[in-house]
Amino acid sequence: LIIRLHKDHKKFGWDDKSRWKDFDPAVRLDTGEVDIRDLISKSRLVVHSYDSTGILETLNLNIPTLAFWQNGLDHLENSVKPLYQKLVDAEIVHFSSKSVSDKVNTIWSDVDTWWNQNDVQEARKQFCKYFARQSQNPIVELKKILIS
Repeated sequence: LIIRLHKDHKKFGWDDKSRWKDFDPAVRLDTGEVDIRDLISKSRLVVHSYDSTGILETLNLNIPTLAFWQNGLDHLENSVKPLYQKLVDAEIVHFSSKSVSDKVNTIWSDVDTWWNQNDVQEARKQFCKYFARQSQNPIVELKKILIS
């Protein structure tokens, strides 16, 4: 387990590094020194604790991903909530640390079997289609969007 702190982890005066060390002196922390791609490539599972571009990136790259945040879908516009709800239904997104930790414990011995289930992959693909789509011709597609 490696906890990667937000790059501005000192910004809000919470001193996350000390708080984590108080919780568990042996916890491995990364404060941004290691390239995120290197961390991800060595990980079996990535867990995001807030809705961020990190989630878009790992889902787009089809990297086993879990996410949790405390306020449900309240931070989202109503029009996008159904796509996020698909992630909730597939148990990719959770609304408590307890729920996501239970999921980690359930799938840890075989993350890939869970990740490759049809409902999980379908939810991921539908979400990515709208929020994290890759394009073979991004300039051509962007031109079409701008012209239309």
